[in-house]
Amino acid sequence: MYSINGIGTTLYGKRDVNPADGSYVATEWVVIFFLPILPVGSYRVWRGETKAGFSPLPGSKTSYRIVPVKLNWGQVLNTYLIVWSSFIIGILVLLYMVEHNL
Repeated sequence: MYSINGIGTTLYGKRDVNPADGSYVATEWVVIFFLPILPVGSYRVWRGETKAGFSPLPGSKTSYRIVPVKLNWGQVLNTYLIVWSSFIIGILVLLYMVEHNL
């Protein structure tokens, strides 16, 4: 998974959490400006340890283990509904503000 300036692929979502080991299912998306366009696949994700890092910039790095699973259509639908409805509402509010000189 790799993106530059919000264009590429990334994981979204956290579904079917397993309390025993903390793993969860996330879906990989093709994104444009951070907006999910097309689901690529779903993965079970286990968070590894976080290590402090100072090269080239201060920060930390967390490792993850991911294993492909069947595409989680509930998560796909949920992501589309939440992200795209929020985007559309934002555009409508912006248009309202412009139209009414706010």
